[in-house]
This record gives sequence, C-alpha cells and structure tokens, in this order.
Amino acid sequence: MQMTLIAIGKTQSSWIQAGNVEYAKRLNHYGRFQFIETVDIKPRSGKPDPKWVMQQEAKILDKHLKGVDHLVLLDENGKSYSSVAFSKHIEKLQVRGLKHIAWVIGGPYGFDPRIRNLAHEQWSLGPMTFSHQMIRPFALEQLYRAHTILKGEPYHHQ
Repeated sequence: MQMTLIAIGKTQSSWIQAGNVEYAKRLNHYGRFQFIETVDIKPRSGKPDPKWVMQQEAKILDKHLKGVDHLVLLDENGKSYSSVAFSKHIEKLQVRGLKHIAWVIGGPYGFDPRIRNLAHEQWSLGPMTFSHQMIRPFALEQLYRAHTILKGEPYHHQ
C-alpha cells in the first residue's frame, strides 16, 4: 500500500525540515511512503482572502490526490486516537486492500469544502491547535510510531 502525507506549503524552519526528513526516511522501512510539500499560495497583493486561498490549495491538492483510495484530513475537529488505537486503525485500513492512503495537512485557513467532501475521515492529533508547520513532524512521528507498534518493535513503551 502506498502511504502519502501531503502538506500545504513549504516548511520554513530547517529544524522542522530535519525532523520531516528523518521520519519520512524511517517510514520507508514499512512500505512505500512519500512526504509531499506543495507550493505556498500567496496573493499578488493585499491581505489574503481565506476562501480564495483554500480554493487555490484545493486545486493543487487535486493533482496529488489522483489514485488515492482513502483520504484522511488532519484537522483539529477530527477524531482523536491514542497511539495504540491509531496503529490499530491503520492496520484496519491496510487489511481492507487499499492501494493508496493519503493524509493531508491543510494550510493556515483549513480545507476548502470541496476537499472536505472528498475525505473519508478527519483525524486530530489532539485538542490543541498546532501550526501547519509544526504538525508535520508530529504527524510523521505518529505514523512511524503506529508502524513500530504494529511490528512489535520497542520504539513505543507501554
């Protein structure tokens, strides 16, 4: 199964980039994994209109969502899991015979309604709000942790 984490916009901080690279590399040990960052959407002038920004981001996401069987949006209002429950949910998705699952981290204004309508699920990494830059290494680490739990590896201590 192909697994992809898509993030709107580029990571600005080198220390966040380093974490992204490290966990994306680790995830490749468990199957085909890709971490994609899209271009940043910025209006030509003036204050950005959130609706316009979300529409432009949706157009960019369309290119990356071709062939995705199961789309999960990472959203502060989504369902929260413990790490163990998260791993069991990923296992259920794997045994369904899905070819490609994608998780998407939205931009600062969230998701366009059209993308929300395409999603099969919305997951939250907790009740706190994180910047769309910071959530990247958190999401990657949790995906990695889930796979180590499923393989019975000692990364996760219970």
